[in-house]
Amino acid sequence: MEMPFTSADEITEMAASCFALARAATTGIEQDVLDLIAPEPKQDAKALAERLRRGAIFEKGTLAKLRDLIGVLDAEILEGTYVETRYDHSPENVSDYKTWGQERLTPEADRLSNALAVLIELYATLTAVHDIVRAEKALEGLRAAA
Repeated sequence: MEMPFTSADEITEMAASCFALARAATTGIEQDVLDLIAPEPKQDAKALAERLRRGAIFEKGTLAKLRDLIGVLDAEILEGTYVETRYDHSPENVSDYKTWGQERLTPEADRLSNALAVLIELYATLTAVHDIVRAEKALEGLRAAA
């Protein structure tokens, strides 16, 4: 299995990239999320945005808050997704299908999906950094025991 990194510098760069992603996620939350979600998740999103703004991205609970907000946005986007049916009865259409559906997003769902993309990237990168730190601690324990 090939590892996604080869040096400690790359791991540090991955951790550092979390800060840039956190700034982008904060902007996405403030600009595209807060005015489009229900009051209870809105308070959680505000708290997460404040945490990200402070740079407290590696604090305990940040991953859980990110995961929760991602779930909320996912549900909202799903609710704002509809299928637009297209018809083609022209003589040039020789296929068996005279209709097809194309998924569309409401403008609100589109805004949420923009923020969701950054939040997912932040979540994935933060998770990878946490996994690396846990692996390093486990290896230190194994080395100390040997």
